[in-house]
Amino acid sequence: MTSGTPWRSKILFDFFRVFAILNSSFLLKLPFNIVLNFNFFHLQLFLIISILCRKETYLNQEIKEIYHKERVINERLKIYYLNNSPKTNSFAEDVRIGLTAKKKFLLPKYFYDERGSQLFEHICMTDEYYPTKSEISILKTLSPTISERNNDKNLIVELGSGSSLKTNYILSSFLKTRDSLKYVPIDVSSILINSSQELIKKYDRLTITGIISFYKEGINFIIYKDPSPKLILFLGSSIGNFTKEEAIDFMKMLRKDLNQEDRLLIGFDLIKDNKILVNAYNDGGGFTAEFNLNILHRINNELGGNFNTDNFEHSAIFNEEESRIEMYLVAKKDIVVEIKDIGVEVKFEKGERIHTENSYKFTNDMINDLADSSGMEFSDFYTDDRKYFSLCAFRPK
Repeated sequence: MTSGTPWRSKILFDFFRVFAILNSSFLLKLPFNIVLNFNFFHLQLFLIISILCRKETYLNQEIKEIYHKERVINERLKIYYLNNSPKTNSFAEDVRIGLTAKKKFLLPKYFYDERGSQLFEHICMTDEYYPTKSEISILKTLSPTISERNNDKNLIVELGSGSSLKTNYILSSFLKTRDSLKYVPIDVSSILINSSQELIKKYDRLTITGIISFYKEGINFIIYKDPSPKLILFLGSSIGNFTKEEAIDFMKMLRKDLNQEDRLLIGFDLIKDNKILVNAYNDGGGFTAEFNLNILHRINNELGGNFNTDNFEHSAIFNEEESRIEMYLVAKKDIVVEIKDIGVEVKFEKGERIHTENSYKFTNDMINDLADSSGMEFSDFYTDDRKYFSLCAFRPK
């Protein structure tokens, strides 16, 4: 028995050292004679409990750090503004980087100023632009099925909710079979406030918690506030604007916070006849061309540029090898453009292109590979009659 004492003392000393780091306040209250009678199970149990408590403390601190303010509009509508903006470049910095690169580019997120958003609404109504109409036809027909297959969920979270127009179909179907429903739109834009006010007027059993935030921080926040089973929506074909690596990273980020009961519903634009694809981005009314050129107007208005948009033309092509639509602005002649606010002079040769957007188109195998690479698997698959578009539900593996 005496031969085991130094060994046991060393174990106890190591335990105290670790435990003191994790939870010193508890250790000070613990009588030493009690600890001497601990067996190894007790030691392991206390360590685990302490680590979990410390993890919860860190989580609470993290949530408090990103929390900015709460605005209570009424008893069924709250808006949270998260003070959690990741470090990102400004419009000026991104324009400088893109237009001084060897292959010039501009980021598509800058399409959406007020005029750009209005033009995109016109695009969605054109005969050629099938994605919005195809997705709406799925939601009109299959929202009751989506509701039935998620009958254990009373919480819907939507990423990039915008005006929430398409979400109406899902909310309506869910509320037909539930006494109440919680909806959490997450968007960087305050447009969700107006759309949320309209929704609570329309649905008297709906409670909304709007989060003005980037996706990752917004998801973390709502999971902390409400860990109940949820359906996360990422509608439209926004996943197609990511590179393959970005799409995997995005889904991995969501996978990290999903429980086994949760589902993720994402819209995918499917591969189809090349002519249909290209025409969708070259509508006869010229709205897509205006939309593309509008980014040059924005540079002029906000950064002191002197782009003459008559010197550029819109181009959209389908890159079969990359399985994506590529949009460009093409210089019609040799020109020099000055952007005063960033002190840059940009030279263009005739035919030189500015790459403004990619929109990936998917096969079922591509979607399956994306899910597999992200630690997810198919749960359900919904498509329109023409198989132009799909809504895919995923669950954690």
